Amino acid sequence: MNDYALGATLRRQILSDLERGLPLDGRRLQALVGDFCGQSQLAMLPALKYLVLSPGFSNAAGQQPPLPADTRLQLRLQQELNEVFAAAISARMDAVLRGLLGLPNTTPAPTSSSPEPEFRSAPEAIDVDEEEEELAPAPTSSGSRGLVAVLSFMAGVLVVGVGGGLAWLLLQTSLPSGGPLSTERPRLPGELVSPTPDATPTDAPPAPDLSANTSDAATAQAIASVEQLYNELSLGNIQAARQRFSGEAADQFDPAFFRQFQRVSVDNLRELSRDGSLVTLEGLVTFVYPDGTSQSESRQFTVETATEPALITGSSFGQVTRGRQ
Repeated sequence: MNDYALGATLRRQILSDLERGLPLDGRRLQALVGDFCGQSQLAMLPALKYLVLSPGFSNAAGQQPPLPADTRLQLRLQQELNEVFAAAISARMDAVLRGLLGLPNTTPAPTSSSPEPEFRSAPEAIDVDEEEEELAPAPTSSGSRGLVAVLSFMAGVLVVGVGGGLAWLLLQTSLPSGGPLSTERPRLPGELVSPTPDATPTDAPPAPDLSANTSDAATAQAIASVEQLYNELSLGNIQAARQRFSGEAADQFDPAFFRQFQRVSVDNLRELSRDGSLVTLEGLVTFVYPDGTSQSESRQFTVETATEPALITGSSFGQVTRGRQ
């Protein structure tokens, strides 16, 4: 998605959460912008995380209705970003802010510009007489004609010889071998014939297919690694938890974020797809707050099963399946 669509997606998610009665949690919003960012938008991720924790954003989200389409709010948020981030990042955030506040997108749609005319040099004049001379066949002398006739005769003899050799070779391969005649005696009625030692049985059972067992083992390994990761995070065993995810997914498992919950668990893990040793799972994550309330959401996990233990290399938020209650 482009920068404007990124802001619009974040706006829809925030309005949806507010309709469900969910509070604006800054750490959760920071995780959401990390999920929504595409590869080309990673440079804006620090500015997006700063934005959702800024006073101007809290003011805009707290109005009725939330995040109104007000250019003054857009200018205030843009000014807060300009004071912290470089001009290039702030310029890109303009489209994000417009999508976030529901303002029209002012970025012109890319149009196919007409190619600049090519200035080609005038073709060099061609001497017609010279070209005709090059294309006209050179006159042949009587000696040359004789040489051509001899070469044509030799080529004909060669073609006939090759054709005859191929015909003879095909005839030899079609005839039965000239080995000694079979001396096998006639068999008596009802006589059993023992198979020759080199006979290969045609009804041998096929080799067992081990690919299904291998796939099941990789899926089980990926599920066990994800369950163990959330168990370690719930117990506060940070060092053990870091053995379960790679550096690419570290921002999705920030220990400070998980400390605000009394317990975290993952259930109903199932395989969505597989690409070699990479297994993609989907499961239900439940966050239990200290006051006893809980909230559930769906998440996807990408797990590399070629390592020991299996490593979670990516995680993305799906949707809130049950609001906090």
